[in-house]
Amino acid sequence: MRGFHMFRITTIAVLLTSSSLTADLVQINMDQSISTHPILTGTETTTWRYTGQVMQGPTSALTVIPNSYLGPIIHVNTGDEVRIHMQNNLAYESTTHWHGLDIPDAVDGHPKDAMPAGGSYDYDFIVRNRAATYWYHPHPDMMTGEQVYRGLASFFIVSDAAEQALDLPRGEFDLPLCIQDATFSASNQLDYGNQTMSGFFGDTTLVNGNVNYNYSAATRIYRLRLLNGSQSRILKLAFSDGTPMVVIGVDGGLLEAPEEYPYLIMGPGERLEVWADFSNKNVGDVLSLNTLAFSDNTGPGQGVAKSLMTFTIDRAESETLVLPTTLVPMGEVFNAADIQGQKTWAINFSFGNFFINGGPFSMFYAASNEQSPGDALEMVTITNTSGMLKYAHPMHFHGRQFQIYSRSITSQGATGYNTVKDGLVDSGWQDTFVIMPYETVKYLVRWSRHPGLFMYHCHNLPHEDMGMMRNFHVLDTTCPSDLTHDAMVDVSDFLEVIANWGTPFGDVTGDDLTNVNDVLATISDWGICNAGFRDIPNTNKPTISLPSKK
Repeated sequence: MRGFHMFRITTIAVLLTSSSLTADLVQINMDQSISTHPILTGTETTTWRYTGQVMQGPTSALTVIPNSYLGPIIHVNTGDEVRIHMQNNLAYESTTHWHGLDIPDAVDGHPKDAMPAGGSYDYDFIVRNRAATYWYHPHPDMMTGEQVYRGLASFFIVSDAAEQALDLPRGEFDLPLCIQDATFSASNQLDYGNQTMSGFFGDTTLVNGNVNYNYSAATRIYRLRLLNGSQSRILKLAFSDGTPMVVIGVDGGLLEAPEEYPYLIMGPGERLEVWADFSNKNVGDVLSLNTLAFSDNTGPGQGVAKSLMTFTIDRAESETLVLPTTLVPMGEVFNAADIQGQKTWAINFSFGNFFINGGPFSMFYAASNEQSPGDALEMVTITNTSGMLKYAHPMHFHGRQFQIYSRSITSQGATGYNTVKDGLVDSGWQDTFVIMPYETVKYLVRWSRHPGLFMYHCHNLPHEDMGMMRNFHVLDTTCPSDLTHDAMVDVSDFLEVIANWGTPFGDVTGDDLTNVNDVLATISDWGICNAGFRDIPNTNKPTISLPSKK
């Protein structure tokens, strides 16, 4: 066993003196069922909803959104083991996707794992993501849009020590807001007809499942956790009084420092966290959160200005919080010079539908350019420049989150792009982004260590259901003990295991736990990752030209 004699005594000493961090086991029984809810005056609206009960772990793991038919908010911490028994009481097959989480493919909500009507499914995973606002919703093939539309969605909020150490708004001042739109029939029922090639655009705005939503606010600072849960509508968010939008978090967690924008572009599926300072408002002030007009070259129905909700300042309270100058370090910042592969996937329109990478979704198929080893760092290029019809698309990628590398726009799309460009938040860790007509977006991703099939698709849900979705096949990690990604298993990797003891982040054996098994595996794998080591290729890293940011 290579190098074992060098570290036997050190390993034993560390194991005897280290104590594992204790994570919670959160066990929840949930179901998907049909219910009714008083959304409008008069007849109650039939909705589909998640309900749940905590069977083990903190009771705070589930909280109900007041006066809403949306599912309960799930609250967990990084490192928790989550076990959710999901019962499907619908008349249709369904599955649940934990949007933004890096978890095994069997519990990611892939349509191949859909449970039939009356069936159930057990989701069991370790939360290895950092603190952030994630969410959950169904993901059955060709039925995702309608199931989300009828109410099956809610927040999945993760906390960690780094976030908890910051002075951020908490309790009632930490406010999740899910923005959607709907159309109601004369009998107050949800109407999912009238879809176009642009998608579905309802004539009524819903915030946390409520119409004409007004929040009674104090003269305090709020952490607004914004989720665009719409079917198709891209939002251009701004406050009615012109107060700048101060972003502290994105899809994958808090930024390194707050960033200020005149407005915010959010595609369906995206989350943003906003530092909303109402401490300088007067009692009686009413502030609207609006979506502003922008170019309709993004697709008919997009870019319509409207008020989404209001905040009424109805009480004076003192505030001691100040906007932090720094938040949470990003962690690994990817370098394009270090990539081990490249992928290019084109969006195009043909035969009456939008597609990605040349064709529609096939349940178990992944093309040769849709496969990579786990933990490999690659550059992915998405183009929206071909085909007879070009609309904006919110693109979502399951598994590991990524870092936006560049955006470029052709002259044909420049006019429309100029109406949204100042609100595109590309900093931090992302899992969903809007790509405009005639635009190319490049991002850097280190693929998940979880092997299997993971989806990528347009999160305009009618587009997804019509086939604008593909599989990506994550292969086994080539050198799992190389935690520092330098093509060598050595003391630096050993120290990474020890530093992350009891968390998911020093995992070598693939169970999302860091314990003695990972120490032993690291020692066993000691040496250079070269030819003959687990049958990997002769070169440590292929020679690849550095991609342009254009």
